[in-house]
Amino acid sequence: MNTAAVEVVPHSTAQGPVRTSARRRPTLGRLSVLAFAAIALGILALGWLNRNDSYLSAEEGLGYLLGITGGSAMLALLLYPLRKRLRFMHRWGPVKYWFKTHMLLGVLGPIMILFHANFGLGSANSNLALFSMLAVAISGLFGRYFYARIHHGLYGAHATLKELRKELQISKGKLTHRFTLSVTVARRLRRFEKAALRRRPFALGVLWLVLIPLRAVWTYVLNSYSITRDLRKQARQRDWDRDMLRLFQRDARQTLRAYIATVRQAAELGIYARLFSLWHLFHMPLFFLLMITGLVHVVAVHLY
Repeated sequence: MNTAAVEVVPHSTAQGPVRTSARRRPTLGRLSVLAFAAIALGILALGWLNRNDSYLSAEEGLGYLLGITGGSAMLALLLYPLRKRLRFMHRWGPVKYWFKTHMLLGVLGPIMILFHANFGLGSANSNLALFSMLAVAISGLFGRYFYARIHHGLYGAHATLKELRKELQISKGKLTHRFTLSVTVARRLRRFEKAALRRRPFALGVLWLVLIPLRAVWTYVLNSYSITRDLRKQARQRDWDRDMLRLFQRDARQTLRAYIATVRQAAELGIYARLFSLWHLFHMPLFFLLMITGLVHVVAVHLY
């Protein structure tokens, strides 16, 4: 059987290849999240490095005030789930702003409590409250990550597999409309899509979350090289100038990248949804444990 590749023929207008949208740039929201994370880590690093020179006292002054404010911030975290579940609170502004406030308090609260404790250990009840708070904070970071992976953007609409499959068909249509793929490239892409979207047991699915980025990168590099090579051959045959060839190559890479990214997102969605559900089962008991240990700590400090 002849397995030679069929030539790649770009579908173009008289002015040249169809231009895809420019690469998506980081939004202001993403940049602000990164800036806030960097500032928070910097504050924690300064507090840790100067903990022996700190004059904060958990019993009085600024240290005491930080403990009260941080504890109140952690207690206020309950407002976000209440806003989603209590009907009379549904009119109290968009949920996305409540979520932003929830995430903000979930970072500022632990920072204030760490400074309140001067990054050290104390009595048994205070240590239990501190470790419960740290467990809730770390769990919250995982929850934020899972939440972002199953939504269109961090504060957008919930993604569904049906929507992603529709996007996948659109991406595939753009790829095959603009370029007649070689037999080899088409076969590779079918194999990648079939392997990515295969239903797996949960444990294997979690493992696939680690493997699919590597498979996606390899699929892109291999097929991008093949398409670029075939376009260069056609450039010589059809006497394209250098600018025309660059436009075709850029269009091919952007369209291929969008298709592979959509396949990857569709493959990951179900696993992240399961992880998010399991995280809820784990996170809420931790939060209630924090409320109990925090209350015991406050009562113990003021009574004894």
